[in-house]
Amino acid sequence: MKVKMSFGEEYDSKYEWNCFCQGGENGIVLPKGSLNKIFESDPLMGLAEGMASEESYTTAFFEAFPKNPSCFLRGEGKTIEEAEESCWQKYQKVATCDHEMERRNRTDGYGYCKKCSYSHMVFQPLTKCCRCNKPTAYGQDYKGRWYCKKHNTTKPKNPNPGLTERMTDPRNRLPRKRKKILKKCAVNKFQKDNLFGKVTFSYMFSKKFSCNNYQFSLLFSKNEVNFVKKYKKFHY
Repeated sequence: MKVKMSFGEEYDSKYEWNCFCQGGENGIVLPKGSLNKIFESDPLMGLAEGMASEESYTTAFFEAFPKNPSCFLRGEGKTIEEAEESCWQKYQKVATCDHEMERRNRTDGYGYCKKCSYSHMVFQPLTKCCRCNKPTAYGQDYKGRWYCKKHNTTKPKNPNPGLTERMTDPRNRLPRKRKKILKKCAVNKFQKDNLFGKVTFSYMFSKKFSCNNYQFSLLFSKNEVNFVKKYKKFHY
């Protein structure tokens, strides 16, 4: 099957995955803690410090998102072929394992298998909504109090929000008109690539568009402006 690469031509996978996959030949892996600084305080400084660290490294990678069982798998290697093989071996273990799940100090309901690399949301959250006392890990305010999906819009705003909070706060949703323009441009882009399925949109740290088993993201405002200029007037 054809696999979208972060740069360059598509990769012909060795195995038939039957799920969305993506890969790259020059992925950068940052040390633990770098993303916290990138999303919470100074993005450029966090990225620069992470890349300068001796713990960071460049690798080929292959990522798969199987539906049965639903999980995320990533393989790394010197080449994209090695990365896919690593990812495939992990998938075989996950698919045949009699999972024994544990929380590993997490309270949100996410669990990890003791025997393989499988992880998923399998437990009931240990935290509860401060409004209705329902077990939840949906949203948290700046004072550490939890809110369920129903009451998440009632949480107080942080007077000094970080980037993550500004991006994930449902009250900071993308304006409807702007979303409509971006989605139309995404449809035009997919049609130009001969993809005519339903286009879906999600927005958290980046604006992500998906069609069939293909997707792309817009992270920065400059990318968004150039994207609209390129595809707004395109017609298949």
